[in-house]
Amino acid sequence: MPSIEYEAPGAETPPAVVLPPLRQAASRTDRVRDALREAILEGVLPPGRPLVERELAELYGVSKTPVREALKQLQSTGLVEINAYQGVSVRRPDDRLVRELYTARGATEPEAVRLTVEQRGATPHLRARQALDEAAALIGSGETQGLGIVNRRFHRELYAACDNSFLCDFLDRLQDLTAFVAGLGWRLRATFEEEAAEHAAILEAVERGDGERAEELTRVHIRKARQVLSRALGDER
Repeated sequence: MPSIEYEAPGAETPPAVVLPPLRQAASRTDRVRDALREAILEGVLPPGRPLVERELAELYGVSKTPVREALKQLQSTGLVEINAYQGVSVRRPDDRLVRELYTARGATEPEAVRLTVEQRGATPHLRARQALDEAAALIGSGETQGLGIVNRRFHRELYAACDNSFLCDFLDRLQDLTAFVAGLGWRLRATFEEEAAEHAAILEAVERGDGERAEELTRVHIRKARQVLSRALGDER
């Protein structure tokens, strides 16, 4: 079974990795944040990896201030942990995180999908289908590194039109952490094709205007994902 190696506490300097380049954004902080976010979600920076302000500042050619602010923003999304004694590191997912994250999604996202169907009626959902097609292309090519982000976009398309800003804001705050945890689970146990089939069934119900069916399929999908992740993390231990 494939596994992910965590950095052991007190270990030697971790091996060098190739980080994604900075992209154009509104500020240096945004550029550093976006680059680190991509590296974390794609597994370039694995769970437990130390994030040293000085090293990152030198790597990206900026001062430590935008790095520090970027790390604070990533902490707010749940992707990094800041410890007063051990510094900053990429978060290490555990059973509690999976349980709390997927319980929160299961309590809100299915309802948001149902409300979206009520708002849209029986009509094609072109942006959701585009995301589904992009995910299928990634799976077919074997280039699944960006799959988590595409899948998050698919899920967001399904709840974004629910006409409830509180639900959307809440679920948006879970997006990065969900992609991160799902990506970790896939590296331990690949379930790409099963999840793709579940996504296709949900979208079919949405486009058919069957809100109750879409709600139930979304709930089952989230519950199964939680079970798979819990088993995968258990096997890793």
